[in-house]
Amino acid sequence: MQGYWDKVLDRRIGRRRAIAVTGATAASAAFLAACGGSDDDGGGGGSGVAGDSSGLLLKQTDETSKAKHGGLYVSAQTNGLVSHDPHANGAHTQLVQRAYSQLFRIKYGVLKNTDGEFAGDLAQSWELSPDQLTLTVKLDPGAGFAPLAPVNGRPVDAEDVAFSWERVAKQATLRGDLANSVNASAPITSVTATDKSTVVIKLNEPNSTLYTLLGLAGLGTFWILPKEAADEGRLNVKTQPLGSGPYYVTESNEVNIRFKKNPNFKRASLKNNEPYIEELYTPVIVDPATLSSQFRAGAVHHVQLPALEVVGMKKDQPKLLMYASDPITNERVYFGQNPGSPFTDERMRRAFYKVMDREAYIRAAYNTDRYASDGLPVQEFWEGSFGKTSWDGWLLDPKSKSDYGDVQSNFVFDIAEAKKLVEAAGQKTPFAYDQVRSAAGPTSFARPIYDRMQIIEGMIDGSGVFKANFRDLEWATEWNPQIRQSKGKFSGTSWGPDTSSFDPATAAFFLYHPQGGYFEGGDSTLEQMTLAIRREFDVEKRKTLLRDLQKYDAKMMYNQKIGVAGGFQLAWPIVRNAGVFRGGTNWLDIYLGSELNAWIDETQAPKGSA
Repeated sequence: MQGYWDKVLDRRIGRRRAIAVTGATAASAAFLAACGGSDDDGGGGGSGVAGDSSGLLLKQTDETSKAKHGGLYVSAQTNGLVSHDPHANGAHTQLVQRAYSQLFRIKYGVLKNTDGEFAGDLAQSWELSPDQLTLTVKLDPGAGFAPLAPVNGRPVDAEDVAFSWERVAKQATLRGDLANSVNASAPITSVTATDKSTVVIKLNEPNSTLYTLLGLAGLGTFWILPKEAADEGRLNVKTQPLGSGPYYVTESNEVNIRFKKNPNFKRASLKNNEPYIEELYTPVIVDPATLSSQFRAGAVHHVQLPALEVVGMKKDQPKLLMYASDPITNERVYFGQNPGSPFTDERMRRAFYKVMDREAYIRAAYNTDRYASDGLPVQEFWEGSFGKTSWDGWLLDPKSKSDYGDVQSNFVFDIAEAKKLVEAAGQKTPFAYDQVRSAAGPTSFARPIYDRMQIIEGMIDGSGVFKANFRDLEWATEWNPQIRQSKGKFSGTSWGPDTSSFDPATAAFFLYHPQGGYFEGGDSTLEQMTLAIRREFDVEKRKTLLRDLQKYDAKMMYNQKIGVAGGFQLAWPIVRNAGVFRGGTNWLDIYLGSELNAWIDETQAPKGSA
């Protein structure tokens, strides 16, 4: 295994380039050629960040007080869109967050992760009844739709919310987390409009995660559509996104996505006509090399580069701003639970995780060893039931025996012990199993997911304990229905992006209750734990219950995560406040946070800006 990891760590660049998805459109290449570029533009970096001996890092500050209205922000979409429907799965999360609204949202932290405080989006005020079974919401009277037919900028009313709820309960991919008519464990029994500005939400039982559920930023949840979408001949949101978010879509095809500021995006809580940026341009750039070239030239203002490229790009382009970023949500490994599947035996699951060298994985996947050699401070985190992006103060540390007790050993790399566990389960080593994957392609997962999971697969397959039989399934027609949405009814193992909420109480149900949106296996103990957590309204008691769940799951090892690290992002100095606001949900997505307070300083535009 050591020889394997030496090769992984030494050959990361070559491997990633070799497996990169190619085939960028001719239009993307033409965009780069047209924009040109220069190494001489920008505003210069900074230093003075604690632990930084490289001199490369910008010391971030909140620059909202200096914000100017207007300007164009250029980012990129790295896979193609097959739908624009906010209630359906796909690759259009960023588009939906920009174009649509919800009733609630989680506030961002400023230069730190959120503490989970919620606030209204379309909801201006609200009241929960004493029995905690009725939520009455008053809509913000200033909130309006985009200035496009057939809604033409009219105000959002309660009938839009009621219609959207009916559509969610009927067809949204995560309706089982919300609609009691679909799932007896889901909280919402009805959503009705009592007048134009009032929405009444009835619950089957008290649920402390309600506000988070009403503001989940992922696809397939309770986004608010105009009631005109009831007639697809009049408004088909699969092809024409039209919401009441901060921006509206003016162009969307296989090459380009363009947005303009929604003049009817008004909220009583906003005091300075936010958002500040007037237009957004998001070309579709599938090829990583093309994306890097466009960013280097200044044609794209801000991208999420592979970790291996960040420092070199900064050194080549010293005018770029480089700033530390919190970990991002990543993948989750899970096991098929078909009758007869070997991974119904907890010893097989524990063995599977024990052949994962988490420290080596983090170094290889997130470049932390090379960051350290450059004098850059970066934190590494092991992960268990929930991602490190979860709200502060809720998670146990899988490295800590004081947190987990004896079951902490299940997170520790130990090939010999893994072999003993497999043999104790009555199997021979190396044990052959099916590793089922979603085939890479322009409408499947983003390229970095495949890069990271190739490391995991190589580690397991090279362990001498397991021997993988790799099976690639087409994402939309095979992998998604047969694996992702099967509730664990498959054999072997698989993996995919972790789309659970940053609210760990909400995530617990989503992941570990049989009716949760990402359930891929569990047991009755976990099921009851998830219900107890969301029935508890006292925050500290809810945290204690969640810690108990993490300890139990560390014993059973259902569908755990591996590890993650903080990192570094680059942006041209034309983009201000990038990465300052962190951890919230909804609204404008400038990589890893901006709230509505990102703004464009056109005096710092690189020559390559389009």
